Amino acid sequence: MGRDGRAGSAMRVALRRGVAFAALVLTTAVGHAQAQSQPTLAPIYSCIANGRTYSGDRPPPECVNSDIRELNRDGSVRRVIPRPMTQEEQKARALEVKKRLEEEERAQAQRRRDRSLLEAYANEGEIDAARGKALDTSNEVIRRSQARIERMDAERKRLDEESEFYKKRDLPDSVKRAYANNEQEKAAELKIVRDARAEMQRINERFDAEKKRFRELVSQGANPVQRNPEPDILLDPRYRTR
Repeated sequence: MGRDGRAGSAMRVALRRGVAFAALVLTTAVGHAQAQSQPTLAPIYSCIANGRTYSGDRPPPECVNSDIRELNRDGSVRRVIPRPMTQEEQKARALEVKKRLEEEERAQAQRRRDRSLLEAYANEGEIDAARGKALDTSNEVIRRSQARIERMDAERKRLDEESEFYKKRDLPDSVKRAYANNEQEKAAELKIVRDARAEMQRINERFDAEKKRFRELVSQGANPVQRNPEPDILLDPRYRTR
């Protein structure tokens, strides 16, 4: 920033502080006028600035950048008027507020997840059952791809046997295309298998985390959802033998 920019910034900061101080003086003047119309004694305003103490029945102008103590006539402190914050202090305060709000949002999000977890499962057995159901799809995808890979391996073996007749000759274009197609299709199926296994890993990690958190909540006294138990058929008079 150039000299003019720094000077302009300093002037803006000084102007803001001057306005804040003028507002403070006006407020205290009004309070002073009200105090004069009442039997209570007007307060004394005091501060320490540049190593010196300044006092008066109104905030001294030397106190513009210092905390001002509003004193009763007996010297006891009625309140402390904090000095105007600098731009750096305002930024630090804003960052503190932002951090606190973010922490509160994370805590609220965790409470929502915990509530959903306790509403979804009554016990750890239900978590394991949900895990198994989620894994079924990936297992089926892998099973089908492996079956196709086995057929492609069989086709590749057939092509190798056919190629034995062309050891001393160039392979026909049809055989070359068959080899290329076989390799491409097998590579695609292998990728499907890798993706499905990666998905299974993500599923297991998610359910491991949910099971761990479920145990923590229950150990802390949380109550998971209660399923309605199946009624005992022997207790129903409609089904008793006569």
